[in-house]
Amino acid sequence: MTYDEVETILSQVLDQEWDTLDSPTLNDWNIIENKFHCKFSDEFKIFFIAMSKYVLPGILNVSTGKNNGNDLITFVYDYEINNARWDANLIPFLDIGNGDYFCISAKHSPKSPVYYYYHEDFDVEEYNISFEEWIKNLPQFLNG
Repeated sequence: MTYDEVETILSQVLDQEWDTLDSPTLNDWNIIENKFHCKFSDEFKIFFIAMSKYVLPGILNVSTGKNNGNDLITFVYDYEINNARWDANLIPFLDIGNGDYFCISAKHSPKSPVYYYYHEDFDVEEYNISFEEWIKNLPQFLNG
C-alpha cells in the first residue's frame, strides 16, 4: 500500500489531529527494530507515519518526538513482559483499553499477520493475514 492509500482509509474513519505531531524518525525506527530484532513492513511504517495526522484512541507510538501522548510501543511491551504472561514474540501497537491489544509478530516480520491478544485468558488469535489487510479492514472494525 502507498502512503496515499493508507491516508485515504484513515481519513474516512478518523478525525484529524488538532496539533502537528512528529512522524517517527529513522532513529525511532532503528531503535524499535533493534529492540525486536526484526524489520517492519512498509505498510506498518506508512501507517505510523500517517497516524501523526489522525486521532485513534489507544494507538501506541513509535515517535519519541511530539506524539499523541500515548505510550511508546517499546514501553508497553516492556511493561507487559514484566507484569503479565506476555508472549515475547508479540509487538503491541494498538491498546484496546481493556488489557487487550492488536499485535504483530517479531518472528514473522515484515510479513506478520495481525493478532488480537486477550488479556483475560492470555489467548492470542490471528485477526488478519497481514498488516495491509488490517488497515483495509480498519473501517469495519471501528464502525462495528
